[in-house]
Amino acid sequence: MIEETMQFLTQIQPPRNHKNIESLNKVALYIKEKFVLYGLETQYQTYETNGNTYKNVIGVLNPQYEKTLVIGGHYDVCGDIQGADDNASAIAGVIDTARQLSLSKEQLNFKIEFVAFTLEEPPHFGLETMGSFVHSKSLRDNDRDVIGMINYEMIGYFTDKPNSQDYPIEFMKSFYPSTGNFIANVSNENSKEFLTKFDFGNVDKKIESFDIVLPEPFSLITASDHLNYWQLGFNAIMITDTAHFRNPNYHKDTDTIETINFEYMQYSIDMVVNGIKNLNI
Repeated sequence: MIEETMQFLTQIQPPRNHKNIESLNKVALYIKEKFVLYGLETQYQTYETNGNTYKNVIGVLNPQYEKTLVIGGHYDVCGDIQGADDNASAIAGVIDTARQLSLSKEQLNFKIEFVAFTLEEPPHFGLETMGSFVHSKSLRDNDRDVIGMINYEMIGYFTDKPNSQDYPIEFMKSFYPSTGNFIANVSNENSKEFLTKFDFGNVDKKIESFDIVLPEPFSLITASDHLNYWQLGFNAIMITDTAHFRNPNYHKDTDTIETINFEYMQYSIDMVVNGIKNLNI
């Protein structure tokens, strides 16, 4: 299932960057059709910038509840590359999470809003034209009851090469592995209680995972969509293979589907799914 999504996203031409609106629209339609297939209430969240229309794709599970968990990832790519890990892996994660949880929706007592964001990559990163800013602002403006947000950001690259893992802060090397074969669950100080609610440490998984709480201002180096939720006052965590702190293909044309470890990627998604199933709200 995740392989099918990865193949579609990485092979689409021209690449799904901010300049290629037709490709972005094809991706948005693909995601929407998957959400519909899994029984989600689905819509586009459209907005205009630079004379073009861009689309977030939203699929809602259990719409009868008010309390809402947001699960997202961005579908655009940086430049003319496949963007397999960054960020086709995340969209495959969002779609497969929706598929799995749609089969267990009766045991969940909250709404889940799955969102595929557009325009995370430069030149839009850090601007209010990011799809995740548009979405998070709509939650705030409508006074939505948000439990928190889970952001998938690059979940497909793993390696057993010694000393393959770097960190943004030197002291972290004393606490976390030097080999890049684990998944990281990252929060800031304000979201650490939200992170612990998932109890990922007790979820059955086949690779190691680490809950990492970044102190301010170091949390700002985690450059992805969850930042817009933090900045607008929501709890948020990022599920990641740590991006450029591990993956040498980051924002390069070598970020191809051949570099993805599908087995470890699936384990990471399953960890999140099971953490959500055990979530007590």
